[in-house]
Amino acid sequence: MQDIIEFQLKSNSGFTVKILNLGGIITEIMAKDQAGNRSNVVLNYEDFTDYWTNPLFIGCFVGPVAGRTLEGKLPLGEQNYQLDCSINENALHSGKDGLHNVIWSLASSSEDHVKFTLIHPYLEANPFEVIYELTYSVKDEALTIEYTATPSEPAYFSLTNHSYFNLSGNLDTSIESHYLKLNASHYARLNALSLPIQLVPLKDSDLDFSESRPLSEIIHSDAEDITGARGIDHPFKANGIDPLVELTDPQSGRKLRVKTTQPYSVIYSGNYLDSTMSSSGHQFNNRTGICFETQDLTNVANSNLDELKLSYKDQPYKHQTAFDFDPN
Repeated sequence: MQDIIEFQLKSNSGFTVKILNLGGIITEIMAKDQAGNRSNVVLNYEDFTDYWTNPLFIGCFVGPVAGRTLEGKLPLGEQNYQLDCSINENALHSGKDGLHNVIWSLASSSEDHVKFTLIHPYLEANPFEVIYELTYSVKDEALTIEYTATPSEPAYFSLTNHSYFNLSGNLDTSIESHYLKLNASHYARLNALSLPIQLVPLKDSDLDFSESRPLSEIIHSDAEDITGARGIDHPFKANGIDPLVELTDPQSGRKLRVKTTQPYSVIYSGNYLDSTMSSSGHQFNNRTGICFETQDLTNVANSNLDELKLSYKDQPYKHQTAFDFDPN
C-alpha cells in the first residue's frame, strides 16, 4: 500500500488548506470568522486510513463520472462503458473503480498550489489532472480546483469534489441554521432511486433558494421532493450568474461563494452521515455538513433531460470550481 501524504497550501494572508495525495482529498480549510479567528470548515477523518474506504466520499475527488448512473451504463455510441455497480444497485461516483480511493502522482507544488496526475483505465494513456490553488484579495480567500481530462477517443466525464462544508467551525453542529442562496434556473426531481426524472423551474418551487433562506425551512419541509431524499440531494442547473452558490452562517459570519464553469451542482445536505463511524469511534451526525458537487447533470447519459456533452482529444474536458470565503 502506498504512503498517504498530506500537502499544506498557504497564502500570504494565512489562509491554509490541506490536501491528501489519496483521492485528492481536502482534509482542512481554515477560514476566518467575523472576528478574524480561523477554524476548519470541512468534515474530515482523524485517521487518514479511513479514507481508503470512505463510504461517505468525504472531501475527495470524484470521477470519472460523478453521481448515480443507471445500472452503471454509459451509452456512448460504439464506445459503451460499464461503470462499477458493486457498492450500489446503480453506479455511485463510479464505484470502487473511481478516482477517490487511489494515490495520485505529484506533478508540481509550491506554497500556494499543488498539481496531481493519475493514469486510469477510463482514460488509458493520458492522465487525469487536478490543480488546487489558493488566491486571496483584501476581503476574500479562495481555493480553486481545476480538472482536466484529455481522451484519446470520444469520452464522457463528470468530475467534482465531494467536501462537506460546515461554516460554523464546529463540525459536530448542524448546518440547518446556515442560509443558502442559489443562482439556478431549475432543479431535478428524483425518482425512488435518486435519479433525475424531470427538470423543474426553481422559482416558487419546493426548493426555491432564489432568495437567501435557512436550510431548515427546506430540510424539514413535508414536500414530496424533500421527504423522499430525507433532505436536499438534488441537482441544480446554473443560470449563468456567478456565484452559483452562496452559503452563510449568521453566527460565525462566514460566507462561502461557489463559482464554477460546470453546468450543475448536486447539493447534498448530509442526510445519511450517521451511517458511518470512524475507526477512532467518532460518529458523524446527519446534516453536520453540506456538499456542493459541481458537475454535469446526474445520469444525463441515460436520459434526455439535457445535452450529453462528450470530450475529445482536441476538445478536452476542462472545468474549474472556486470556493471563495468571505467573513462578513
